[in-house]
Amino acid sequence: MMLTKFAFKVLVFLIITLLTSLAFCQFLKVGLLLGEPYAFWVSNKLSGIEFDLWHAIGDELGLQVEFYVLPFAALDNAILPKLGLDVVAGGIHMTEERKKTFKFTQPYITSGLAIVVRSEIKWDGNVEKITFGVKKGATGEKIVQEWIKSGKKVKYTSFVSNEEIVTNLLIKKIDGAFFDYINALYLSNKYGFHVHKDLIYTISVGAVILNNSLEKRLNEAIAKLVTNGTVRRIVVSYVGSY
Repeated sequence: MMLTKFAFKVLVFLIITLLTSLAFCQFLKVGLLLGEPYAFWVSNKLSGIEFDLWHAIGDELGLQVEFYVLPFAALDNAILPKLGLDVVAGGIHMTEERKKTFKFTQPYITSGLAIVVRSEIKWDGNVEKITFGVKKGATGEKIVQEWIKSGKKVKYTSFVSNEEIVTNLLIKKIDGAFFDYINALYLSNKYGFHVHKDLIYTISVGAVILNNSLEKRLNEAIAKLVTNGTVRRIVVSYVGSY
């Protein structure tokens, strides 16, 4: 039986609606490792450099982005493949050790390890003149211990979290501390800390790819956003000059 003109139009409308619905049901599932200024809560809403960046990447790919909040401890090859995510991001330093374990996107931010000191302290870089706060087991603690082994008289206190370190800087129990460079710029902007001009090292930041079928498209989208200045504008919106 032939369709009436009205019925045909209804059928075409339903098909178009279905195809549109299917198109918008495609998601990019992004795991975010919490840590300011890359990904953090503002009241009950997510914010941060990586949050904004992955929204922009989703727009480039024509995909809706679903975010899943993860602790940094989830950056483990025994855990990540079981989560059903496409990528994991959150200021992840692309160390040589991590590159042996994970597949990364192309890098999109240059960061490093910086020393932050209280603004009232005029520091010339002599590590024996100030008291450091370090996160237990982190790179900063290892660096301080290496300085001590080399014969330098360095004073330091270990803490469990970066939040504790920031608090102890603010109440003047310690003079300086080690932070990711982007994080250091953010803290400087927020609390008035001074970021020492010489970084301990520089390193690239990228995301871990868990869905290999997206690798080419992700890298193309990231390359475009780096080239057209979108990534830089996002970073600057959180840390000021960069």
